[in-house]
Amino acid sequence: CEMGRYYRLAKTITEQMASEILQEIQEMEQVEKAEFLEDNSKILVKTKEEDYPAVMTKIVNIFRRVGNGCDLSFAGFEHP
Repeated sequence: CEMGRYYRLAKTITEQMASEILQEIQEMEQVEKAEFLEDNSKILVKTKEEDYPAVMTKIVNIFRRVGNGCDLSFAGFEHP
C-alpha cells in the first residue's frame, strides 16, 4: 500500500540543488515518486509504507549533503 508523504524544507535551496537532489532520489529503486512543490519549499515522496524509514533516512542525508545542511520535517499525508 503506497501513500505519499509531504515534507517541508527547513531552508531555501537553489534550482541546481533541487534538480541534483531529485536525481539522486529518483535513482533509489524503492521510491515510486518524488516531486518538489511550492517553489521547492516542499517535497512529496511516495514509497511503500514499510520502506519509509529507510528511504527517508537516505533522503534526509541527500538533503543535508546537497542542500547545504537543509533539514526536512514531516508535513502531512497525500490524500488520494
